[in-house]
Amino acid sequence: MSNNGDEKITRRDFFSLVGWAGIAATMGGSAFSFYKYYFPNVLYESQKVFKIGKPSEYPPGLSERWKKERQIWVVRNERGLYAMISICRHLGCTPNWFSDKKVFLCPCHGSIYDLAGNVLGGPAPRLFWRAAVKIDPVDGQIIVDFNHRQDPDPVSTENGLMVEEASREVEPFFLKG
Repeated sequence: MSNNGDEKITRRDFFSLVGWAGIAATMGGSAFSFYKYYFPNVLYESQKVFKIGKPSEYPPGLSERWKKERQIWVVRNERGLYAMISICRHLGCTPNWFSDKKVFLCPCHGSIYDLAGNVLGGPAPRLFWRAAVKIDPVDGQIIVDFNHRQDPDPVSTENGLMVEEASREVEPFFLKG
């Protein structure tokens, strides 16, 4: 080492500096990975409360527009509108709508439902759920709350498991008009 201002870095100093830099980089990377582990930036579940557009966008009958993305059907009848959850009550499969027969058929075990969600046949023990719906006062769109579900006790009849439709057309599961 000289005292005239031009210090030389020895080989030992250079490798020591590289070693400490490697240790610091490893510690910093580990700390960052530890932090990211507890705060993932991806949410794998879809939102359970969502908007599906304005009521005027749904003509009378069944709309399958949201079946794949949100697992709901939107049904408009002469009295109003409701959202039915497209999950079979037997084992959770997704039934298909057959417009020529006016029924939903579950491809897994053959449960049959009508347009109101009543069970016409098959092993399903309960009716389709209906999701809570309301109108957003700001933009007039329909808000569907997938977590708040209507699940009435059905009555066994000769036509299947039924619930009187008037008892299902209540707030917050039915939009009048």
